[in-house]
Amino acid sequence: MLDRIAVIGSLNVDNVTYTNNPPTPGKTVFGNNFMSNVGGKGANQAIAVKFLGGDAIFFGARGKDSNGDYASKFLSDNGLRFYLKRVDIPTGVSNIIINENNGENSIICVPGANLSIVKDDVDFWMPKIKECKILITQLETSIEPVLYALEKAKNEGLITILNSAPFHEFDMKTMRFLDYFIPNEHELNDYVKGDEDVETKAKKLLEFGCKNVIVTLGEKGSVLVNKDGVNYVEAHKVKAIDTTGAGDSYIGAFAKALLDGKDTIEAMKFASYCSSLTVQKRGAIISLPKFVDLNY
Repeated sequence: MLDRIAVIGSLNVDNVTYTNNPPTPGKTVFGNNFMSNVGGKGANQAIAVKFLGGDAIFFGARGKDSNGDYASKFLSDNGLRFYLKRVDIPTGVSNIIINENNGENSIICVPGANLSIVKDDVDFWMPKIKECKILITQLETSIEPVLYALEKAKNEGLITILNSAPFHEFDMKTMRFLDYFIPNEHELNDYVKGDEDVETKAKKLLEFGCKNVIVTLGEKGSVLVNKDGVNYVEAHKVKAIDTTGAGDSYIGAFAKALLDGKDTIEAMKFASYCSSLTVQKRGAIISLPKFVDLNY
């Protein structure tokens, strides 16, 4: 295996509007700024690794359209190695509204070509994936090939990470193939219903065979739950301008730290630091920290 991270996931073009007055039903409001840039959780996480000096390969899908051309060129210009399935379906897009009062976002994602990924694509990509030490996946593509990829990668001895964003139900038997299951607190509440606290809910997920559950808690930091106990990592206190990409920054930085030989807690601390840099800038990929930006 090489010191490399494989990422299977989504590729989108993000259309982002900034406003102090997010619209309510039936209401038209003015925005302050607009930008269009490349995103998608898979692409974001792969670029996050690349920007931090890691070797990453991205596997995804794009349409045979101008958005696909634009996204492919962006990835290439940023030095990312990638394999994109080309299909007669539009490239994925996301429409994002940023509330400039608090930096919080609302997102509508149209997956498009991202949903074209199937198990046969995973088999085709597997020789390259097997060369890597870590596989990152999310749930912004079709579920079946994601679960299939995690099982195959674990059987090949890779460290496996599933970032459960956005929330989708899946066969919990897949948990036994996971080294790290990383939801945010809202996604955790979708997987484990009830009024119990975060720790209790995360412990319930361990019963399905996952080795580590890390729950990201926004400005409250993140928490690791595994057989050894519970450990909290504080967030870095900063003024958030735009939270888009913060979770993807966390995942990419966490995986890069693991690749560098850091233990889980140290990797969480590094991920929290990188995420804090991301929320202080606008955009998704364009806000991700680069190695030269770090003061860690």
